Amino acid sequence: MDEYYPIIAEGDWGPEHAKSVKNKLQIYFQSKKKSQGGDCVVQYNDGSNSATILFKSSDIQDSVLSKAEHIITIDNQKIKLKVYKPSDAEEQADSAGQQVSRFVTKCRI
Repeated sequence: MDEYYPIIAEGDWGPEHAKSVKNKLQIYFQSKKKSQGGDCVVQYNDGSNSATILFKSSDIQDSVLSKAEHIITIDNQKIKLKVYKPSDAEEQADSAGQQVSRFVTKCRI
């Protein structure tokens, strides 16, 4: 089994563009010139404005994450992508949960 290095890409596109977005993301993230990416697989998350991109190398993943801005074009409209590691989202959720639980604890006292 190959090991993959995932990132999440989010953008403001409509559900009617799902198929075209998946193809655009595949082409974009495979391009070293456009995204600093490389060999990857795109898993489009139906029902949301996000996709998981699985890279075959952590170096490629790091290179994509280090690029300041990612933009794809759909129907002549530029869509800015938010790109991050799945673990970053979990850490943010965990710290938000801890802040809420601390607040609740303080309120009970």
